[in-house]
Amino acid sequence: MGLLGKLFGKEEKNDAVQTQAGGTYVVEDTFKLKTPQDLVVVGKIQGCIKEGDLVYIEGADENDLITVKELNIFQNRVKSAKDTPVALYLVNGIEYGISKGTVLHVKA
Repeated sequence: MGLLGKLFGKEEKNDAVQTQAGGTYVVEDTFKLKTPQDLVVVGKIQGCIKEGDLVYIEGADENDLITVKELNIFQNRVKSAKDTPVALYLVNGIEYGISKGTVLHVKA
């Protein structure tokens, strides 16, 4: 609480909300990077996804997990995204054969 808040008895509000990861992501496009195995996918998350989350391909083994190294919204790096178009940097994404239309699920 700031000095003025203490003087006038006002409480500070903490609007920070912790969102729990979990959602579905549909790949709309893919881009290969200079790193041979890493892949950037573009699509929309329905739910929430965070940097460092693990995702798996719909219909594949849920233990075959891919790490989300980075998220970008309109070319701005973010730590998390909820119900929005977002680009994901997937570690070793090439080896999973991800293409347009692939559905990814966030491991909650």
